Amino acid sequence: RAQGWIAEEDDSPMEMRMLPTVGASVLAVLMLAAVAGAAAEVKCFRGSQDTGELVFSGAVEETGFTGRFGQFSVEYCMPDGGPTDGRIEVRVQFSSADTDNPERDETLKGEAFFAVDQYPEASWKSQSISAEGEAYVADGELDLKGVRASQAVNFTLTPNGDDLVARGEFNMRGGAEVERLRFDVGTGEFSDPGFVRNRVDLSFEIRLVVED
Repeated sequence: RAQGWIAEEDDSPMEMRMLPTVGASVLAVLMLAAVAGAAAEVKCFRGSQDTGELVFSGAVEETGFTGRFGQFSVEYCMPDGGPTDGRIEVRVQFSSADTDNPERDETLKGEAFFAVDQYPEASWKSQSISAEGEAYVADGELDLKGVRASQAVNFTLTPNGDDLVARGEFNMRGGAEVERLRFDVGTGEFSDPGFVRNRVDLSFEIRLVVED
């Protein structure tokens, strides 16, 4: 009976010692559930050359030319909060550049310009997105030919509004002005901006669709 009495008395402190452990476990489960719920609310919309186009234009000796990238991808992930709370990532395959001029295309893909053998892909990732009226400005970082530098992109979304995320798809249209010399594009004899214009204009229009 004495042993039973001692065991019975020990049960209470043991239960008290277990309470903090149980409480911590419940809290951990709730936190994981909250994180999982937040992650589930983010939707990623994707598009590529199959759903839009990416155009670039420049000038040589003040004569303009236009080309297109035949392979690229765009991903725009955003929570229910909308476009300004999201993030954008773009990848472009330089070997797909096409200006309808074989000689010029070969030069663009060569070492002086895109150097596709060493740098087959360029990427751009947004760091912040802000609204300006009905349009948006995304400040991000462009990684091109091994050089990383800030680069802003302007765009609009159609349709636009509070229910954008719920719609599941939208059109994204915009552009950017890239100073090629910041990224060592056009070296040697092509580095003179009086010969090859420093500014390269990018424009795009693409349909982005959510992927569950």
